Amino acid sequence: MEIDEVAAHDDDKEAALIARAIEGKAEAFGHLYDRYLERIYRHIYYRVGNVSDSQDLAQEVFLRAWRAIPHYRSMGRPFVAWLFTIAHNLVKDHYRRRKGTLPLEELNEEAFPTQPDKEAEAYADKDEIRRCLVYLSTEQQQVLCLRFIDDLDYHEVASIMGKKEGTIRVLQHRALAQLRQIMEQEKG
Repeated sequence: MEIDEVAAHDDDKEAALIARAIEGKAEAFGHLYDRYLERIYRHIYYRVGNVSDSQDLAQEVFLRAWRAIPHYRSMGRPFVAWLFTIAHNLVKDHYRRRKGTLPLEELNEEAFPTQPDKEAEAYADKDEIRRCLVYLSTEQQQVLCLRFIDDLDYHEVASIMGKKEGTIRVLQHRALAQLRQIMEQEKG
């Protein structure tokens, strides 16, 4: 099977799971849960910075998705974009309740188990980036997290954020430039 055929097969399989979940089939929704839980958790963790809160919010994403799935309509957007939208809204609500700023500087070792030597440098880089991310706007943080942590393409990020791909590219470019500036200022 060629790559395009595999992707089409995966898309068909996902569409079938979604259709069965819309019909109320918990097993089908369970497969969607298994497929996307790690990505949703990672996305939330990078925004919240706390393992326990991230786990709770990730579970809440899927609880809300299960309740709302009878009304789900693709409208040309990937299913995961819908889940990321729910996650994004929950994270915003989480911070409204706490009336705080995003604690991205709090890197928790539980979420990123490290291996001696090779991982130490990567850990330090992640910590520095997380400390500097807090100085970016929420929108810039979201773009960088979706693109580089969640490894989504421009089309998926645009769908999640409700913007055009070109806007996402510009937002990413500006966020990276500002992040670079902030990191240079911290070093100097």
